[in-house]
Amino acid sequence: MSHGTPNRATTPSAEPAPDLSDSQDADDADDEGTDADDDGSLPPPISRPGGVQVWLLVAGICATLLMISWLAGAPQLSLPDAEGNIAELSFGERLNGLARTLVFLPLAAMSGVFGLGALAFVRQRPIGAPAPLFAKSLAIVCVATLTWLVPSEIRIVKQALHVIGMPALAALLAVPIFRLGPRDAVLATACALLGMLLLVFGAWTVVWATM
Repeated sequence: MSHGTPNRATTPSAEPAPDLSDSQDADDADDEGTDADDDGSLPPPISRPGGVQVWLLVAGICATLLMISWLAGAPQLSLPDAEGNIAELSFGERLNGLARTLVFLPLAAMSGVFGLGALAFVRQRPIGAPAPLFAKSLAIVCVATLTWLVPSEIRIVKQALHVIGMPALAALLAVPIFRLGPRDAVLATACALLGMLLLVFGAWTVVWATM
């Protein structure tokens, strides 16, 4: 009687089914990475959303300081003569300077908005939130006008502070406030000056036409 090993029927081993969940997760990860790349490729807006209270507070403090200086007849606001003598401001001149400054500040802020809009057009960037844009521009202008209070007995230096000092300080402030590069800040300031010239020319044309 032979004790042989019984023959067993061999069945083909079943291969494990491919795990589709891993490939689907990989596809989802690729899609998310593609979306992130697309979002990252978009240029950031000039004006990022945020509160305006801080910027309006800064503008109000600087403007108030300038108004008080005009009412007090600060000698820094008067242009020295050729010999370096500074004449005292009369009461009428103080009120005139106060009124002109109150008109100048919002117009200069609008020119700043124009300059930043021109920069957004040139660089193909979205302009962003309008309220923080105007509030930051107004704050920059009000801080820059404090250069008028820098004392100097040299007439040409005082004129340079008015003509060059204020735009230079505005361009310097635009770098951290709007997160601009130095070249973009200079370009925006130049466009803002052009906008101010257009406003002056438009006002002069209206006055000329109505005379």
